Amino acid sequence: MTPNPEEIYKIMASGQLGAALRGELLVFSTPPHINDDMRPSDHVELLKEGIYPLVQQYGKDFVSSNLENSIANICFDALGIFCAHRCFYIQMNNEKEGISPLSLERYKLPKILAKYFLEKSDALHNLVIRDGDLEIDRSYKVTLSGMRILEKDFGIDWGILLPKM
Repeated sequence: MTPNPEEIYKIMASGQLGAALRGELLVFSTPPHINDDMRPSDHVELLKEGIYPLVQQYGKDFVSSNLENSIANICFDALGIFCAHRCFYIQMNNEKEGISPLSLERYKLPKILAKYFLEKSDALHNLVIRDGDLEIDRSYKVTLSGMRILEKDFGIDWGILLPKM
């Protein structure tokens, strides 16, 4: 069962949105037509079906602030780094496509994400999203690739020189 926006609002108001971003609370499942086993929670669905509808009722500032803070605050381990970068990446794409009613901060937040990416990169190399994942480095490569795309296509300045693969 897909959570509804009111459930997301309740966890947002209680300071637990990060748990939803990490796929630990109110999980938005990846639709069956998408073959992506690297999603602990589907951030596309979470944003479109859970977070964006809250803007009309609670305002852009409230929702943006909570989303930005949650993205930054989940970066305490490899899973958090992976999910924070995926959510930020999807949000940037949604902004570009005009799907998002939000516009996330593009200076400070990327530098926070880059800092934690560097600090936790060793753990990202070994992060297993699903039992049975065989490909070492997959989480690291997906995250780094997303960072490079955002840098190139969106002009996101991470404040660091991105590592070579």
